[in-house]
This record gives sequence, C-alpha cells and structure tokens, in this order.
Amino acid sequence: MKAKYYYLEDKEIGKIKIVPKNGLKNFNIRLKPFDIVTISSPASASQKQIARVIERKKKWILEKQAYNKSIEQKRTVFEHQTTIETFFNQFTIQQNDTDRLRLMGKKPEYVIAVPQKIDIKNPAFQQGIKNIIDFVLEDEASKYLPKRTQELAKQFKFRYNNLSFRNNKTRWGSCSTKGNISLNIQLMRLPTRMIDYVIIHELCHTIHPNHGSGFKKLLYSIMPEAPHIEKEMKNYRTQIY
Repeated sequence: MKAKYYYLEDKEIGKIKIVPKNGLKNFNIRLKPFDIVTISSPASASQKQIARVIERKKKWILEKQAYNKSIEQKRTVFEHQTTIETFFNQFTIQQNDTDRLRLMGKKPEYVIAVPQKIDIKNPAFQQGIKNIIDFVLEDEASKYLPKRTQELAKQFKFRYNNLSFRNNKTRWGSCSTKGNISLNIQLMRLPTRMIDYVIIHELCHTIHPNHGSGFKKLLYSIMPEAPHIEKEMKNYRTQIY
C-alpha cells in the first residue's frame, strides 16, 4: 500500500512533510506554530519538482518559520510537571500509564494525566490539555464572576442588563450599548485586583461606551490604582498561561 505521506530533509528548513493528493493541481504549503512544514503536492509530482518548489519558496518559508518561532516562545507549552494555578485550583501535568488525557484528583489540586508514550508537545495534546483547564475555568467563572459583578455594581451604583461568559482570544471583557457584559473565563487565572479592574472597567462602559475622558475620570475615581493595574495587565495574555 502506497504511503499517504513521506518526509524530506532540508538543511535550512529542517524536516518537511510531503502529502501527495489525487486531483490536486498546485502545491500548498502550510506552516503552523509547534508543527513542521507540510506541503500538499499533486500525486504525480516528482521529488525534483517538489525540490524546485521548496527552493523557490525557501525565503518565504524561513520568514514564516521565524515568525512562528516568536509565537511559540510566547505561548505556553504544557510539559511534564508543568503547574498552572487558577483562582480556586491548581493543575499539575503528569505523564503516567493512562490511555488518554484525563482530569484526576479533586478540588483544589488536580492532576492532568497524559499518556507516557505520546509526544506531549504534539499540538493535539497541547490543545487537549488546554481544553481540560478551560473546562474548569468556565466552572470557576460561573460560580465567582456573577456574584462579584453584582457586589461591585451594588457598591458603586451601576446597573447592567445581562452577564455572560466567553473564552475570547483577545479581550478580557466587553460591554454592549445595551448594557450586556461579557467576561472572559480566563479572568480566573488573574489576581483578584485585576479581575475587579476588568469588571469595573466594563461596568463603567454601561455609562460611557467609549474610552474618552468621561470614562477614564469615572474609572479612576473608583479605582485610583487603575493606571498601575493597566500596566500590569500588559504582562498577561488570554491565551498564554
């Protein structure tokens, strides 16, 4: 049976996965963080043709690899014995005899069990670990954030319509013109002062929908330490654990 793919090695690029496909007329090059270069080629393409494509696209591939490397250095890579702390819980990643990813233990100390024989840096397993953590973060958010939002709204005399939760890739929170507040479940990985800052920030938007002088005056009157917290939060990212 003919192999569905094979590998080539380039001195500058490294390992390249070649995937011949029936019906494909052009070459398709894919580069993703935490993965090798993959080239889908017409099934009839020879290795000489593939080599010419690689050479022609080499500059672009190397530039893309450098960019992906910068992303890889920023993103969290979950490894054996990695520990992640959330507002209520702690996760430790351990490789053992399990046959699949499992969430073990109980609050507040969880173990994410990973099969010993797999490459833990494989993107699929990295995403699987993240999904497990996010599942618990969503539970934490649903139990803590509604109560805390109500407390702060009552304390500072704000009124909002609805509160919802998302796992947004960029924003910690948002507020619609109708007073609907959305908070990111990733807030549950932040210190209390930052959670409060985001909630109050969105509550202020129920009065001032933009970030103009009126908004800042209101926010800073409630939280004089807000400018300092804003600088601190530049060191945190929703998708970097």
